[in-house]
Amino acid sequence: MAKFVESPSDPGIPTLAAVLDPAVLARQLSPLSLHEWRWDTSQAIRVRVLRWKKASRCTFEIALKTPSGWQELIGKVHAEGRSDVFHAMKTIRQAGFDSEEGFAIPRPVAFLTPLRLLLYEKVPGTRAMEFIQNPTGSSDVLAAERCAKWLARFQAIGPRLGRVYRVDNHLDSLFQWSRSLVDLGSPFAGRATRLFEQLKAAAQGLGTIELRPGHGTYTPSQVLLDEGRTVTIDWDTYEVSDPWRDVARFLVEVKRSALKHLGSIDAYDRANEAFLQAYVSAARSDLTPRLAFHEAAICLERAQHDVEKQSRDWSQKAEAMLDEGLRILEHEATR
Repeated sequence: MAKFVESPSDPGIPTLAAVLDPAVLARQLSPLSLHEWRWDTSQAIRVRVLRWKKASRCTFEIALKTPSGWQELIGKVHAEGRSDVFHAMKTIRQAGFDSEEGFAIPRPVAFLTPLRLLLYEKVPGTRAMEFIQNPTGSSDVLAAERCAKWLARFQAIGPRLGRVYRVDNHLDSLFQWSRSLVDLGSPFAGRATRLFEQLKAAAQGLGTIELRPGHGTYTPSQVLLDEGRTVTIDWDTYEVSDPWRDVARFLVEVKRSALKHLGSIDAYDRANEAFLQAYVSAARSDLTPRLAFHEAAICLERAQHDVEKQSRDWSQKAEAMLDEGLRILEHEATR
């Protein structure tokens, strides 16, 4: 018995309507139900949309009836087929991040090619960002430390998969983002120009570094904490990159959350300081100018994102990001 779930209208994701139709989904899942999962696809399938980025991807929750109760999965459908994410997740788990480990990723279940649909287990736990935003005692510090230790371990033993990040190539993107902000005039033009010029100068002094496995969008919202397990989700952007890039992404996202929720970019600094200290210790690394470069570059990227998206208070957010990027580089120059 299938109950149709009204889906977002999105021609940019051709298979979305079919994926969110439980009758169609049940037919595609039937072969899987014959194996270890023992799903009864003749029973109701519950589908609930979690996140939707138009013309790009949609993430949703699926609940399926089994002899022991309801089995919950996460489904993600892309505008283009991303079977590579399924294979990457399998490889990462085999490298030491399976469900039995303290540091893990979700178990990939299947990739259904006709629907362009990735299925993986729904992992119990609380997002680390919730502990940072609503700390009880030192819960924000402990959450940040666990995130840092997960990242250091992944960079140390994870497989090198995906596109290779290069600073020189990234400068081209930074230039394009800065130009789009300059074209808007005041209050962005001057800040964006200065920030890009300082980033370009900083890049020349970075030298080389061994590239490591990267998540690509590592933030506290991608990390689930459940008792002794730390699990990182959302593997669409896996890459091989400068290890400080994921560190910087985490720090900037915490600052953005502080600005959004408390109106002060440094309101969650305690968590960021704990994260950075724990990472340096776990990775056995010293602070480097590469961190400042990547933080400032991500600030420019997020400023351009704010302008493009134009959600609530977008102008103030974009200005704050540009100012923070400039502050970071100017502070690094005085060290």
